[in-house]
This record gives sequence, structure tokens and C-alpha cells, in this order.
Amino acid sequence: MTLLMNLRYLSLLIFCLLSAAAFAEPEVSVRMDRTEIFRGETFLYFLTLSDSVPVSNAAEPDISAWTDFRVQPLPKESSQTGSSIFIVNGKVVNQSHTTTYGYVLEPKRSGLLTIPLPKITVNGITPLLKSFSVDGSKQGVSANGAVNVRVVEPEQQDTVILTIETGKTRLYPLQPLDVALVIRIKALPGQHADVEPLSLLRQPPQLQIPWAKENFAKGMNGEENLEAWLNKILVRPPQKGFAINNYGGTRLSFGFFDDMLQREVYQFSGKPKLVQYPDFSGKPVDYWEYRFLRRFVPQEFGTYAFGPAALKGLLPAADSNAAKGIAAKNFYAVAPSVSVTVADVPQENRPADYIGAFGTFRWDVRLEPAKARTGDPMTLTLRLTGQGSTANVRPPDFASVPEIAENFRVHLPPTEETDERSCAFIYTIRPKKAGPIVFPPLSVSVFDVNTETFQTLKSSVIPLEIAETKTVQSAESFGNLHTDESMQISEKGLFANKTSPEVLLPILTYKHWAISMAVLAVTYALAAVSVLLRQNRRQQPSVIRRRGALGRAKKLLPAVRSTEDLQTAVFGFAADIANADENGMTTADACRLLREQQIPEMLVRELQDMLETLDAAVYGGMSVSPLEDLTRTAETLLTQMTAPFERFSGIQSN
Repeated sequence: MTLLMNLRYLSLLIFCLLSAAAFAEPEVSVRMDRTEIFRGETFLYFLTLSDSVPVSNAAEPDISAWTDFRVQPLPKESSQTGSSIFIVNGKVVNQSHTTTYGYVLEPKRSGLLTIPLPKITVNGITPLLKSFSVDGSKQGVSANGAVNVRVVEPEQQDTVILTIETGKTRLYPLQPLDVALVIRIKALPGQHADVEPLSLLRQPPQLQIPWAKENFAKGMNGEENLEAWLNKILVRPPQKGFAINNYGGTRLSFGFFDDMLQREVYQFSGKPKLVQYPDFSGKPVDYWEYRFLRRFVPQEFGTYAFGPAALKGLLPAADSNAAKGIAAKNFYAVAPSVSVTVADVPQENRPADYIGAFGTFRWDVRLEPAKARTGDPMTLTLRLTGQGSTANVRPPDFASVPEIAENFRVHLPPTEETDERSCAFIYTIRPKKAGPIVFPPLSVSVFDVNTETFQTLKSSVIPLEIAETKTVQSAESFGNLHTDESMQISEKGLFANKTSPEVLLPILTYKHWAISMAVLAVTYALAAVSVLLRQNRRQQPSVIRRRGALGRAKKLLPAVRSTEDLQTAVFGFAADIANADENGMTTADACRLLREQQIPEMLVRELQDMLETLDAAVYGGMSVSPLEDLTRTAETLLTQMTAPFERFSGIQSN
């Protein structure tokens, strides 16, 4: 009994220990690729948060204390591994959740700089630093988790000189920008004066070029993608070059003791040339100049930094103590960063009709049809075509132009159509007056980035012939309302006066009786199923709305007092039939919905004629006196439109 009790206590103790491990406090670890660098270089800092539960509720690390560094965050990474222990259904399970936050850091100054441990909170708990490693090697952990980085100033030398050239530091969107990293290596003395320095190296010097990356900066696009640009400057053995951003690939190796796949660092170079450039003393001496130029096309306003760029590695240099007068030496050189501002167009002398376009464009204005009636809808298309940016283009304000406001009604807002080479604004306008009138020329201004000036574009005058709208006198204008004339009428009336039982009911035999009963049974069953299906369908909201469409319209029609009231009733009917929203509906919308519901085209066309005449009355000032006739015509058309649905959808006139 005592042994059994001890085993129970032992099991309870183990369970508590394992449970404690399962809900252990979260921990953080830090790893870096190095802690000693030259000023101008960048290095990596990774903070990994581990917990037994997902850490999605963790606050983002607070790095506001990293004031001595320029920081670029990397994408966050999450994973699940096996380290913590807990019990599920009596089984021991190993599980740990980790989230890694990565950063690229660039020191702002030289010296011994401190990187404080970022503050992070998980469920109200601030985890402590568990481990710290540099380039895979574990290091001691300080009490506060801070890390020291030694930043060394590059040695003052004139053997290798790096500069960044942009040509201009201020420009406008779409103006091309050439950014070049220029590397000058002092020519060798004596018999090696004509020898290119890189040709004497076994390993290429390393270049770090921040803008030699895909998607270098949002709003600053390379004229060609990174791969195309690198392929132009890629060199093949035996030619030598520089390594850029450690770009490389894998190659097959057939050595007996080598791995089959080995990493190969690609080498890049342009066409070097000998130039005269001043050394430290200011005296012009021979340098081999290498130029890596990439063209960018800015798309957005802002300030963009190119650099710093750095070179690090072995280079041949003059050495009087060496056997041949030259020796390979380690060099590190930095090109300071250059900032470029992409500015908006100047406010000074900016035209009032400037619409926000950059580039070279053609302005086209079209109005169709050239002949119309007062109140008829006309399509006005304003199109800007050419080369440039239309991302910020806004439609011109022309509705207030006196010649337009007096003669036309403009429906706003316009429909916009854009593609890579054009931007169009499409309006519906209606003429108010009859006669030979003109649509006046419209002008807009764009900014030409080539000349850095505003250019005014002006359209031509558009002559129009506008006729007076005729007043509708009766419902006959909307087409003939057809009746069914296919009914055959007998000579003695609609129905013959046949009352003889022999004529009305044939003589039935037993066989006829059995067949009749079977047919009746099947018919009854089909009718029952049909009723059930119809009852189920009639309960659907769309069917209920369709069923009441005609009834709702008939309740509105007697109260019609204006053309707008009649339009509202017809638009509501179309919306109910199609189960659509009637707000903002137009004549075109209503007719389209009715066609989609398979309403006979003849009826839709007659209704469209009536609605367009009502539009003309609303927008063109036409007097429509026989409103009662129009209302009766509308009721007749709507009634005929519901006929095809009465058998199938259960529409009732109510």
C-alpha cells in the first residue's frame, strides 16, 4: 500500500514537472553574422522568440534605441520545432513555436557601438536573452543582452577609389536617372603598367551595391530588370571581374574528393580603360576605371538614397619589397551615399487646367452623334494618349464653361478607362437647345519632363445639329399593342352548342376505364409534386418580389403626376423583375435588366422608346401634355411583359 502511494506521488511530481516545462516562459536568442566591420558595410541581426505556444500575440520588437544605425527590417519568419515538453492524453509531446525577426544594420559612425536588446512582450511577459552567437559560434551573454559592434574607419589610401555618380540630384517622375558606381584602381608600375589589375587575381574582389537588387526601392523602377542588367556585364573565364552582392550559382565538380555540386561566384565587369585621376597629392596619375551603370525611371515623388557602396578584397599594388615590385594586398573602400529627390511639378506658373500628367501626350475630344434632338443622350470622350505617367490624372472641370453650361446638361461623374498608353474620361451629356450649335474647344495642361515646362493641349470645335424633340400625342408612338388574333371563331360563335351526351362523353369500356384511372393517378401525382415545387419556389424572396412587380407598379401608376413619377414606376418594375437595385437606375439599365429576363425584344424596344422620350422631357425641357396616355401605355406594356412569367414564376397582378 505504501509503495502504491509513493508511485502515485512520484507520478504526480513528474506530471507537475512536465506541465511546468509545457508552460515555461518564452525565451529569446540573438545571432549575428559579425561584430567587427568597416564603416559603410552592413551586417545582419536576428532575434528569435521561442515559446511552447504560438507567438502570434507577441508585440513587435521595439528597436527605437538603435539610434546609431540605419535599419532595414527583413520579412518575419515563423516555424514549429520540437523542444518543449507537455502531456496530451497521457503521451509526452515535444513542441516549440519560434518567430524570427531579421534586420540589416548599417552603422552611422565609426567606433565601438552598442546594440541594445530589443524590447518584446509576450502575454505580458518580457522574455530574457537565452543565447547569443556570431557566425554560428556561441558567445557569452551580457546581463542586459546588449551587443557591442566595432566599426572601423577605412584606411586612408589612394590605390582604389570608389565614387557614385548620378548626373543630377533633382528630377521629375519619368525622367531617366543614370546611377553609376565608378571604381578606379591605380595602375601598376614598370612592366605591368599596361596590365589590367584584375587579370592578376585568383579571387574576385567583393562589391556591395545596394541598388543592384530587384525592387531596390518602391517607386524607383529599373529600366530593365536586374537579371537583364547583370547579364550584360557578366564575364566568363578566363576574363576576370568583380563579385557583386555575392551573386552566384552551382556548378558540377568532377574532383575525386570534391562534392558534386560546388557554389560558383559570378564575376562582372565592364570595359575598363586607363584614365588620369588625381591621387592623394593631387597629381594626375594613371588609374584603371571600371564603371557599372544602371538606368532607373522614377514613378513616385520622394527622396531616394543610392549607397553607400563598398569594395573589399585583395588587389595588386606596388610593393618595393616584393620580387616583381607588386604584391596582393587587402583593401576596403567606401563610396558615400548620394541622395536624389524626385519632385512634383513646380507650383509657380502652374496652369489652372493642369490635370496631373507627366510626359508627352496627344489630346483628343470626341462627341457623338453629331446630329441629335434636344434631350437625347450624347457620348463625350476625352482621351489623353502618349508616353508618360497618368497615375495622378484627374478629369478636367469643363461643366462650368459658359458655352457648355448654357447648351448642355453634363452627367457626373464620368466613366474612366485607362491602359499603359492612354487615359480616357467618358461623359453622357444632353443638348438643351435646338439649332446649329457648337461644342467649344477644351484645353488641358500637362508637364513635359523633357523640356521641364507645362504644355497646353487644345481640342477643335465640334459642330452639331440639334433638332427640336417632337411631342408625343398618343400611345401609338410607342408601337402597336398587339392582340392575339390566332383564335379561330366558328361560324356560330366561339363554341358550338353541342349538348348531346354521345358527343360530350364517349362510351367507355373496362379497358378504357383502367387506362383512365392510371392516367388520372399519374396526373395527380405529377400535379402534387408540381404544387409542392411551386410552393417552395414561391417562398423564395426573389420570386416573391417578382410576383409583386406588376402589383406594385399598378399602385404607383394612378398616382403619376410627372414624367419623373412615371420613370420611377417603370424603373421599380424592372428592378423587381430582375431582383436588382433600382437606385440610380437609367433607361439603359432598365432595358438591359428586362432583356436579361428574356422579355420579348419588341416589348422592350417599345418601352425604351417611351423612356427615352421621358428622358428628353426631363433633361431637354420638352412639354409632354398627354401624361395619362403615357401612363396607360406603360401599364399595358408592363402587363404584357409579365405574361410569360405567370405560368412559371407565379407573377400576379394583385
